[in-house]
Amino acid sequence: MTSPVKLSQLRHYLAVVEAGSLRLAARRLFLSQSSVTKSIQQLEHALGTELLHRTSHGVAPTAAGQAMIARARAIESELREARNDIDNIRGAGIGEIRVVTSPTVGMSLLPRSILSFKRTRPKVSVQIHEGVYPDILQVVRTGEVDFAVCLVPERPGDEGVTFEMLLKDTVTPAVRAGHPFEHRKMKLSDLVSADWVIYRRGRSGLDIFEQTFISAGLEPPPSTIECSSFACAVALAERGDYVTLVPKQLFSDRAIRWGLSPLMMQAMMPSWHVAVIYRAKHELSPLSLAFLQELKAVAAASPNRS
Repeated sequence: MTSPVKLSQLRHYLAVVEAGSLRLAARRLFLSQSSVTKSIQQLEHALGTELLHRTSHGVAPTAAGQAMIARARAIESELREARNDIDNIRGAGIGEIRVVTSPTVGMSLLPRSILSFKRTRPKVSVQIHEGVYPDILQVVRTGEVDFAVCLVPERPGDEGVTFEMLLKDTVTPAVRAGHPFEHRKMKLSDLVSADWVIYRRGRSGLDIFEQTFISAGLEPPPSTIECSSFACAVALAERGDYVTLVPKQLFSDRAIRWGLSPLMMQAMMPSWHVAVIYRAKHELSPLSLAFLQELKAVAAASPNRS
């Protein structure tokens, strides 16, 4: 290193990588493009290497720049936690919690936990991002978020993160009110020929829909509409003659009025769980510990908890 690296330079670099262009990053940072360009150049000079490939279409990290991303995010995360710790010592009652959640959890358990948490800590800010398992693991490992709260299979193993099971749940096929299947007792094999609408974000790791049928020794249904939006998948199922697959816990929250009804199944459906996930071998801040306790308390009080 030829000169010290500044935290502002790291923030500017991450903003440029996320935006894919200097102009858009400058706009998001409320800075001039020349200021952001100069900051990145100073960072590259300090590290003695180029961090970005500049093209007519924007910018992309070099190999060295790619290696720098995880470190920069970890530094930013540690600094944020340090601020939270200092605010806790001062008794300021402020700080920040970052959570990534799967859509189904984000519509039931998580809102109840946040509302309860904010009653005693109204000045704490909360950032919520959407993602699915296992895609969310990377941002948990790097410290970009404090927690992930999402649906996971039985008991996944990953040395980089800690899993704490909050709720045991099952997925269930569901249909609109008035659907021909609504009051019939069904077998999973009966639904292979049905028209399905499924929520699916990416194709990495275990897929709940496919695994539900494969674990029962069945080929997944060929007639499907795939949505990357959970709200769109639910809307299609509510308005059409489609079957969809959702966690059973969704129907236990009386505050949400669904236009769907869970089907009566002759056999038990596969178990999936709502889990909270955070970095392994990492000491949680007092603020994070308080939020974790709130999650556990709300989960323990959840209706129809199994």
